[in-house]
Amino acid sequence: MKKMALTTVGCRLNQYETEQIAAKLSEYGLRRVPYSQKADLYILNTCTVTGRADSDCRNLINRAYRLNPDAVMVVAGCYVVAEKDMLSEMNGVDLVVDNRQKIELPNLLRGKYPALFQDGDSDSASCLSKMDLTDQNISPPNRPMVQIGTGCNQNCSYCIVPRVRGELVSFSSGKIINETKELVYRGYHEVVLTAVHIGKYKFNNLNLAGLVNKILKETSLPRLRLSSLEPNELDDELMDLVANNSRVCRHLHLPLQSGSDRILKLMNRPYNRDAYLRITERVKKANEAVTIGCDLIVGFPGETDDDFEYSLDILKSGYIDYGHIFSYSDRPGTPASDMPEKISPPVIKERNRIAREICDKNRNRQLEKHIGVEVYVISEHSKNKEGYYNAVSDNYLKVRLPKGIGGGKKILRFLPSIVANNILI
Repeated sequence: MKKMALTTVGCRLNQYETEQIAAKLSEYGLRRVPYSQKADLYILNTCTVTGRADSDCRNLINRAYRLNPDAVMVVAGCYVVAEKDMLSEMNGVDLVVDNRQKIELPNLLRGKYPALFQDGDSDSASCLSKMDLTDQNISPPNRPMVQIGTGCNQNCSYCIVPRVRGELVSFSSGKIINETKELVYRGYHEVVLTAVHIGKYKFNNLNLAGLVNKILKETSLPRLRLSSLEPNELDDELMDLVANNSRVCRHLHLPLQSGSDRILKLMNRPYNRDAYLRITERVKKANEAVTIGCDLIVGFPGETDDDFEYSLDILKSGYIDYGHIFSYSDRPGTPASDMPEKISPPVIKERNRIAREICDKNRNRQLEKHIGVEVYVISEHSKNKEGYYNAVSDNYLKVRLPKGIGGGKKILRFLPSIVANNILI
């Protein structure tokens, strides 16, 4: 059997698409190995949301070329849309595939590189029914994703995603329900709804809250999680589901991007700092155990010390439990890339460090609140370097399980105080 190695840079949607490609190629007779090993086929699903993501993609292409210069190297996804010619000319790259072609990649490969495949055709089973057909060193995620749409129409001034992902499209609820049912049948106890912009889901007058209710009604899924949601799109019905329905994870990731109204306006974000604070306060009042995460960009063009302090004020508000801190980088063709008053790299680096320190304190505060509280967790799909499994509660507390426990798909009951010093997030 020929060996394939796939890896992903970027968002949950990219991760979902990579696993779909891997599942289909497994049906066609390829055996999956880690990306760090020699393979006959390498597939890199790329991201271009930051300069760091671009750099990571190039490094992964070079790594595959060093491992096996004779392998077929495929580069797919968002970075291809932005820099197709440059990527096509890199050593070892045989095929570049944009987001529109990504779904057809297995068939494209069969046509262009038949020597990679065994005789025979794919059976009639769906991709998801074959998700476990991977190398013993590669395990499918225990909290798989279900895609509910793609594309984005928001056009934030710093963001290249609408250009590389296209306009917003929502998928039918029937497709989403069937995929969820199949995952439940295969023994999974949680799925994560994902899209570029999940809060704008709209199909036949069904919004996101309606979709969540439909999934809960028509499937026996024990646990449903939402991926990143714009704060202004958290309506009362959705908030009630997150705060009070035991089958919906008490976890919201609400991007902030800046705590300064002036910078938010320059970013073309559809809310202000007061609205963000009101929303997060309402969530905590509805259920204090809901974990709230945010994204924050530091060093946006023109960001003053005062603007940065406004962002830190929100991180210190008591409503934010963890944060993903991003250093601003120009994305070609975006309005922000042409803005004056660029912030120097040393200043951006220092602001990043300060914000991360506050987020670390917030993370520890949320963990300390739950010491002695019984939580239900799902083991993550692989062991860490010390041989322990990590697991995740519905409200996104990450814990390290005692040795000998974990690895399965089921929900485990767990008391964090047993190994309080080993709780991770």
